[in-house]
Amino acid sequence: MKNFTAKLNNTVSKVNILMVDDRPENLIALEAILDSPNYRLFSAHSGEEALRHMLTTEFAVILLDVQMPGMTGFETARLIKMRERSKYVPIIFITAISQAAEHVKHGYSVGAIDYIFKPFHPETLKMKIEAFVQLHHYQEQIKLQNEVLEMVGETSNDTIVMVDEHGYMQTLNTVAAQMFGYSSDKLIGQSIDRIVPELSSFLLAEKSSGTQLIETTAVRKDAIPFPVDIQVGKASIVGQQLYVCSIRDVSDRKMMEEERFRKIFDTTPCLIALRSMKDKRYINVNDSLLKVTGFKKSEVINGNSDVLQYLVDTDDLRERESTWEKHDPWKPARNIRIRFMTHTGDLHEGLLSNEVMQIHGEDCLLSVVTDISERVFLEKEMVRLDRLNLTGEMAAGIVHEIRNPMTTVRGFLQLSKSHPSKEHTDIMIEELDRVHNIVTEFLSVAAQAPTSRKLNQINTIIETLFPLIQSKAMMGNHTIVLESGECPLIPLDEKEIRQLILNIVLNGLDAMLISGILTIKTYADDKQVVLEIKDQGEGIKEEFLEKLGTPFFSTKSKGTGLGLSICYGIAERHNAVIKVQTSLKGTTFFVHFSLGNDGKSAERFNSTP
Repeated sequence: MKNFTAKLNNTVSKVNILMVDDRPENLIALEAILDSPNYRLFSAHSGEEALRHMLTTEFAVILLDVQMPGMTGFETARLIKMRERSKYVPIIFITAISQAAEHVKHGYSVGAIDYIFKPFHPETLKMKIEAFVQLHHYQEQIKLQNEVLEMVGETSNDTIVMVDEHGYMQTLNTVAAQMFGYSSDKLIGQSIDRIVPELSSFLLAEKSSGTQLIETTAVRKDAIPFPVDIQVGKASIVGQQLYVCSIRDVSDRKMMEEERFRKIFDTTPCLIALRSMKDKRYINVNDSLLKVTGFKKSEVINGNSDVLQYLVDTDDLRERESTWEKHDPWKPARNIRIRFMTHTGDLHEGLLSNEVMQIHGEDCLLSVVTDISERVFLEKEMVRLDRLNLTGEMAAGIVHEIRNPMTTVRGFLQLSKSHPSKEHTDIMIEELDRVHNIVTEFLSVAAQAPTSRKLNQINTIIETLFPLIQSKAMMGNHTIVLESGECPLIPLDEKEIRQLILNIVLNGLDAMLISGILTIKTYADDKQVVLEIKDQGEGIKEEFLEKLGTPFFSTKSKGTGLGLSICYGIAERHNAVIKVQTSLKGTTFFVHFSLGNDGKSAERFNSTP
């Protein structure tokens, strides 16, 4: 690392150039030509002095005179090229004599890269030096890159393998010897499949482009498999496709994951079973499942008979009446409602989830059952308490609504003992009629099933009611607008639908204090028929919206609150949904009649119109 840092610093600093000549005036001339902030110039007056510089300094290029007293330039060049550290430094011979071809040939033979004769052109020399300096930079960068790669490869905890386009290993680091039990020379030239089975077919596939992470199994020299993560990068070098594979042994991580999974598996209150997809045998079951089924673990493991018998609620799979039937336990599932029986004979309800996964190279099915019996019981109990609460509220409303007319009747009966009159009798009859109407409306709310549902046109029912609706509107100086769209036949109880329409229309007319327009509109699509009734009243307060349809809740001073309750009951019996939009400009009631025949389809239309 220290060597790498030193070289990195040198690359960004000045380069060293050595000039060797026995004549000082020649060295001065060369210094003048090569003067540059990017160069550090070294002068030597003899071959011996040049060699001393070579011992302590690395040079990018050497300018060497041929004819020198003592050691000639040829001898100096030969000694420079004999040293490992300086054998690749470019040498340029500069001479005023020895221009014969045999001398030039001899110069190249001892390691010169160029031969320049005096007098030379200064700019030409500068350009040549710049080219050699640039080449030196490239060489240093390559050395750095190789050193970095070697450092990364040797210090990495991962096996780094370079594979050619045919799947054969070209290079690998020393970690491979430790991971796979081979020496590097034993693996170079061998197929990558030798250490990672079937990896070559994946690498050579078209989809293996870019960097990818593969989870697979590798094999050591002793044939022991172990889990690995392989990061693969694809590159092209000199037209050849190469794959750099970083292979990491993840045995420890897998063991930790398996240990964590085992703890969760054993301690969770959910019922969990792990079975082989191949032969359906039980690989493992947790204590919760054993406790419910009453089996011992030794009786279950490696057996292939189903230990948990259950029925699945098909209403979770198909929108039709809820039924319970056998379910394929090998089918992936997510939170399916089931019923299962414990070894004590108790029937429980649960949610089943199945997931197919690979464990140690084997396809397995993980089944998880969450017991929701207690939650279902609490939900039913809450519904029961809500019904009791609603019953109490309805009873209080009935008592309140009936008590007033009965008090009136009792008072006039007492008066009639001493002062009988027709006026008093008429008032008592009106009050008794009022009680009768309240009881009738209450019975309508409590009705559970329509008396008769036949295929009918909702537009026909509206047209039959229209004269009555119009006369009611005229009494309040209101206008009725009818917009009938094309609608298919749907199963309707005509009497109940007439009551629903009339109740909503009368509420709309009452909501408009001055003359206004009430619009009745019908339309349909491939899923539903919609009845829309819109008034121009002042709207419904937001806090009242949730209470709409509650018996005896009314915003009218003389209302019983049973009209809308009857409407909601009729809609429910027709598998329809009532929605409300309201603002200061008026209120719109939407009644959605489903075109489905499954008795549940109306629940699909829950979006605001």
